[in-house]
Amino acid sequence: MHDPLEIRHLRYFLAVAEAGSFSRAADRLGISQPSVSQQMRDLEADLRVSLFQRKGKRILLTPSGLIFQEHARAILRQIENFLQELTSEPGQLRGALHLGIVPILNVPLAPHLLGLFAADHPGINLTVEEISSTEIETALEEGRMDVGLGFLTRHSPNLHYECLCKDEFALIVSESHPWCRRQAVQLSELHQQRLLQLPDSFVMRRMTDEICRNHRVRPRTVAEINAIETLLRSLEPLQAAALMPKITLRGREGLRLRAIRLRGKNLALEIGLLRLVDSEANSAVGAFTNLVKIAIPKMIKTASRRI
Repeated sequence: MHDPLEIRHLRYFLAVAEAGSFSRAADRLGISQPSVSQQMRDLEADLRVSLFQRKGKRILLTPSGLIFQEHARAILRQIENFLQELTSEPGQLRGALHLGIVPILNVPLAPHLLGLFAADHPGINLTVEEISSTEIETALEEGRMDVGLGFLTRHSPNLHYECLCKDEFALIVSESHPWCRRQAVQLSELHQQRLLQLPDSFVMRRMTDEICRNHRVRPRTVAEINAIETLLRSLEPLQAAALMPKITLRGREGLRLRAIRLRGKNLALEIGLLRLVDSEANSAVGAFTNLVKIAIPKMIKTASRRI
């Protein structure tokens, strides 16, 4: 009996799944379309399940195909990391690390962390993607990403959430804002005050909405902006404020903004690491985890001193 599954099957299958077409997948793989089609027929026959279904001219995945896709991605990533580590020099890690980070933390944390990590592990190829918390969780579960940095929701039983430090929401204003010189602001004072906000598709917006509900205030939303940099740069022209964590301003000193301390209840939030349960078997994930456990608390403490 021959083994029903080979590495090439995984690569061909994922190419077809991503392209939605046998012919486009063949072009990407640099082989003939009949060869790809035959390989997929053989794979379905050996596994005794249907992986593909046709919808018009497009090839879609069956429920079994979706399960196979999730595991195929994870297996290929593990094999690639293993092969790179196998050929590395003793004591030097090799492989790849795909990091997802929420938009608010990207500028404050990513540049410094990447510099530290690359200096310690030059043989690891880094990919950084700025996406939402929900998208990070999905990508981790599907094996498209290795590790995430964000605000901890603890929504998924398949993921390990590790708190690295806590931050607090503050009122972010420009230096021309009437409240700029204030040392602190009561949450109750935000009623009908001009705010710029993220859309409600952001976890951060849902958190700030809950804070306002708990304090029975209803700010006046001047605009909803889905890009952090644009929102921050719009605070001065629109003479508005924003509710965001203090860490938001780290690395953005050139924007001439201030974070004013808020006085109210439940303003803390957890910043942490997201990864699959037992993922530290991946040496790159383990190395990154060890780094951020030390680096991020120091970075947050430094940012807090500036408030």
